[in-house]
Amino acid sequence: MDRLELATEWAAALTTVVSAGRAMPARELEDMIATVVADPARAAQVGAALVAAGYRDPRSLEVSVSALASGLLRLTTVDATAVALAALASGFAEAVASRPPDALVLADFERDLRASEGRFRELFTTSALGMVISDLDGGSVRANEALAEMLGHRPGTLEPGSIDELFHPQEREYLRERYDELAAGVCDSLHERTQFVRADGETTWVRIGVSLLRDRDDLPAHHVTMVEDISDLYLLENRLSYQGTHDPLTGLPNRQAFLGRLEEALSAGADVSVFHLGLDDFAVINDGISRDAGDHLLREVAKRLREVVGEHPGVVARLTGDEFAIMLVHGPGDLDVGTFAAEINEVLAEATYVDGEGVAASATIAVMSLPSPTSDPDELLRATDIARRRLKLHGRRQWCMVDPEQNLRYREHYRLAAGIPGAWENGELDLDLWPLVSLADHTRIATQALLRWEHPKFGTLGSERLEQILRDTGLGVPLGHWVLHHAAQVAAGACSALYLELTPEQAADPDLVMVVRRVLAETGLEADRLELGMPVQSLCSPDMPAEENLNVLVDIGVRSVLTGFGRSRGDLACLEDLPIQTVRMSEHVVRRLAKPDPHALFTRATLGLIPMVREVGISVLVTGLTETAQAQWWAQAGADLASGPLFA
Repeated sequence: MDRLELATEWAAALTTVVSAGRAMPARELEDMIATVVADPARAAQVGAALVAAGYRDPRSLEVSVSALASGLLRLTTVDATAVALAALASGFAEAVASRPPDALVLADFERDLRASEGRFRELFTTSALGMVISDLDGGSVRANEALAEMLGHRPGTLEPGSIDELFHPQEREYLRERYDELAAGVCDSLHERTQFVRADGETTWVRIGVSLLRDRDDLPAHHVTMVEDISDLYLLENRLSYQGTHDPLTGLPNRQAFLGRLEEALSAGADVSVFHLGLDDFAVINDGISRDAGDHLLREVAKRLREVVGEHPGVVARLTGDEFAIMLVHGPGDLDVGTFAAEINEVLAEATYVDGEGVAASATIAVMSLPSPTSDPDELLRATDIARRRLKLHGRRQWCMVDPEQNLRYREHYRLAAGIPGAWENGELDLDLWPLVSLADHTRIATQALLRWEHPKFGTLGSERLEQILRDTGLGVPLGHWVLHHAAQVAAGACSALYLELTPEQAADPDLVMVVRRVLAETGLEADRLELGMPVQSLCSPDMPAEENLNVLVDIGVRSVLTGFGRSRGDLACLEDLPIQTVRMSEHVVRRLAKPDPHALFTRATLGLIPMVREVGISVLVTGLTETAQAQWWAQAGADLASGPLFA
């Protein structure tokens, strides 16, 4: 590469730099290159010449060194190139440092400054945002008309002696500290959401952004505060926040808000009691009168619960549709929870009128009194909810204290109920096949199929436990269909009949007859070899859907067994009215007569009942027998069929 080529590249590089002077022609640069090649130390003069030509920006030096570095290596030695580039940079730096500012540059600077100040004044005057300029001590220099209008002042009347006068009294000290931090350089800008005082003494919510104005010596001079009115936004956010934490119908705090208040009280170590209320049969109001009547009653319940709490420190909340909760803060021994629960039901019992109907409510209430400060609020409500629902199974308008040990048992029960689908899918459910024998000679008459669960943690769970668990699931009927099909497959190849007991919901299943027909057809089991047990309570129900199933099943040849016999007043009526072929004595009766007292009324009544049943040609079945003496007693009493561990 010759010097002219290198000069041309250098000239092209300099065109990328904004220069305050003339363009450098390639021939002039070629002469400079020649000087540098002849004497590298003279490259300092070349650096000064660039500055004199108007190339004072550091970028000019950068592109020059970049262009010359590789080219000089082809024209001179490495050492000479290094010396030349160092000298070029040194001469450029010294020339820049020693050169006084051009008059033209100063004129441009002044003109730009005046234009900038003019634009700022126009922005300050016409801005829709409030603006105020204050000195570093807080003294207000000027506020614009937008700020005056925002704060309710007449035009030209907002002249605060200090910007602090605009701040809400509770915010002044904090905001003054933040302004001082901005002036000291602790932060680059300041953004806050705060309140300003209006002309009428009220306050308005604003968002402020504060910047620092510097003087010509680059020293902090003033604060410029931009002010945006966010009152509407603040009200909207408050409304949304209220809606997120309160029930829209009653205005009470919702579940989340209640849990938050409960957590605060527990964390503070307060002694509290929680009353978890469920309205009894609330659907009667909705279905019997109207939804509007139900809403009216809910609002009235909320009002009365507030009145009951009165001045007590605490909170009333609506948890879900017909569930409410009360948390009371009190000292140990200061609250009789039983009296308070009774008072709740007393005030709810007073009628309120809607659409000409006087309606009222009662509640089933579970109470957790003085829980541990470390209690989890969610778990606490879970415990009261379980206790309340279990209590409701035994009646209405009752209250109970949560029993921690019993609560653990309930939780285990519900956990098992929740795990039934997985157990079924994973093959953990299977059948136990028990012989059903004649008490006279112990010959097998039929095979009883009972569901069992081989639980990986709790071991074998028998049919009685499973029946209790299935009551709290929706799987009782479909699982019953599976048991029937599975048991029929096993029994089809055996010589004895199949005996299977149905739960009340299975007995009332509208698809029961169809399922039985299908199972018989698919497995080849004859109808007269299938014995189905139906509970007394399902056959005595007012609608009697199980009775219709029983009649049809008997018509197609299935043998009928009345289970749970001996405890209900409708037992004998069922024997008179329905085609029953066998009765199975209630488990309660069998347990009570495990060691019978011959003089007891219950024993004598049972001994009188069995012969009456046998006289009309109905067999008597006793299950769950474990001892020979039991079997002998029942045989002497007149029972003719039995099953249980004794015959396994």
